[in-house]
Order: sequence, then structure tokens, then C-alpha cells
Amino acid sequence: MVKIKKHISIPSDIDIMILDYARKCNISFSEAVVQLVSSGINNLEMAKAFEKNNALLDKLYSKSYYSTALLEQIYSDFEWDKVTNPNESKALNKFKSKFSKYKYDD
Repeated sequence: MVKIKKHISIPSDIDIMILDYARKCNISFSEAVVQLVSSGINNLEMAKAFEKNNALLDKLYSKSYYSTALLEQIYSDFEWDKVTNPNESKALNKFKSKFSKYKYDD
């Protein structure tokens, strides 16, 4: 590893935290700064990936909820000329009670 000397200003409270980290890990101040900066950069990348995954899960949940509502409506409306409330459908409620036996709660 090629060492490049850089001059930076560090606030005293952060300097104390870096010194504590360096003492705990039994490393030099410079090495502690390198490790902490590297960890911080990796954490930023992980945070971006986490946010992306959350957005994808939100989309998946939304589509799943929409599909479930649509299927419920279709199931309750087998009489295509008459629109009914899916929550009042006896057949749908019977289906849901059978399905709930296999459902896992989080």
C-alpha cells in the first residue's frame, strides 16, 4: 500500500473517537482513519442497496395487494352480470378460512 500524506482538519470530538478506536484495535491513528473511512464508504453503498431493496419490496407488496383484491373480486363475482362485495361472499370466506390454515404469520 502506497501511503500518501494528506493534511485534514478533524474536529476534537471526532479526533477523540478515532483515538479511542485506534487504542481499542491497537493500531496507529492513520490506520484507524483508513479503516473508519473505508467502513463508512462501504456502509453508504450498503445503505443505497438497502433503500433500493425497500423500494422493490414496496412495489412487490403493492402488486401483491392489488392482485389479491382483484382475485377476491373475481372470485366473488362469478355471476358476471352482478357486482357484489367480496367481503360478503360466503364462498370466498369459506375459501379464505381453508387457505388460512396454510398461512404463516410473521
